[in-house]
Amino acid sequence: MRDPREEESSLKAETIEAPRSEKSSFRPDIQGLRAIAVVLVILVHASVPGFEGGYIGVDVFFVISGFVITGLLLRQPERGIGRNLAHFYVRRIRRIVPAATLTLVTTVVAAYALLGANFAPQLLGDVRWAALFGANFRLINTGSNYFIPGVAPSLVTHFWSLAVEEQFYLVYPLIVFSLIRLAPATHRIRMLAGFLILAIALSSWWSYHLTPVNPVAAYYSPFTRFWQLALGGLVALAPVAWARRSPLINSIGAGIALLAIGLAALRLNAYSTYPGLLAWWPSAASAVLLFTGQASLRGAPASWLSWRPLRYVGDISYSLYLWHFAWLMLPLQLVHPISSPGARIAEVAGATVCAILSYHFVENPVRHSNLLARDAWATGLLLAICLVLSWDSTFVIGRLAHVS
Repeated sequence: MRDPREEESSLKAETIEAPRSEKSSFRPDIQGLRAIAVVLVILVHASVPGFEGGYIGVDVFFVISGFVITGLLLRQPERGIGRNLAHFYVRRIRRIVPAATLTLVTTVVAAYALLGANFAPQLLGDVRWAALFGANFRLINTGSNYFIPGVAPSLVTHFWSLAVEEQFYLVYPLIVFSLIRLAPATHRIRMLAGFLILAIALSSWWSYHLTPVNPVAAYYSPFTRFWQLALGGLVALAPVAWARRSPLINSIGAGIALLAIGLAALRLNAYSTYPGLLAWWPSAASAVLLFTGQASLRGAPASWLSWRPLRYVGDISYSLYLWHFAWLMLPLQLVHPISSPGARIAEVAGATVCAILSYHFVENPVRHSNLLARDAWATGLLLAICLVLSWDSTFVIGRLAHVS
């Protein structure tokens, strides 16, 4: 759900031990992969038959995010650990928070207006946790599982994956910038690779161990998911020369990986022991696609993923991910639920319109704001305003509904 173009274009392509200079260029195939990921998520949430495993789209997003963020961190000019961290978090806030806030406020207001007696007071607490990017811990604490048939999930359940990513970003940049600052230049990449391999091993092992014991915690916990972001980061460190050794093998491998993602979406379901070891299926396939795409975008399937309409869906994938869930779940929670196929199509269309508007009139203007780019304090004020709006909306609606 992250668009690397604007983030990468404004940075000077300074690298540490330069994994490759081309990494500063835009990868259109990544946008295509984002598009596939968000479509899979929408298909499973819309209960489209045959796509019960569409939740693996989130796994694809995790690997992409680890890849993009690692490249971004390595290219950031050295300003000192504190300044580098501030620069990184300012960009994250501008990129993520405004669109998320708009979605949260709109969702809680729409739920109060449309659900009537079916309005669930729990939603107010869910929104507050989501605004703090702690939705996953809220879900673990309440034991919520939106795969249970017949149980209406919270309208902001999908914020759990955003929370996992932001929790990863709280720790990972500090480690990267510390290595840049303190490690010998000739050993930085090796040391970072070693850390990522260790993180993958420990986090993946914990996921495997916890999944049969506590599947809800295993699904939502950052500690069982960090390995997927670390896997993307490890791919970002791989020398591009490795990917260029055999274009034919590259294309074959990428084709198999793309097919593997599709098969995972078709074969997995709500009863699969997930994440556990099964999460390696879509995650490894995503890593292969990211790796092979470093060599060339001319061959298939990288050229297919770079198709312009698919790329645009990738561009709006963050907003589309934010908006789709409430559009699909609210009608199911009405006094007279709406669940016909025609209604589902209309709901997806409505979510798409909201995503397009959010992308062009909220995401991009805030991200490209000269004031916010120059002044970190202005970005801090923006964050405070967004948090106040999210929380105040829940208190106001709670008072109106007499449930606060």
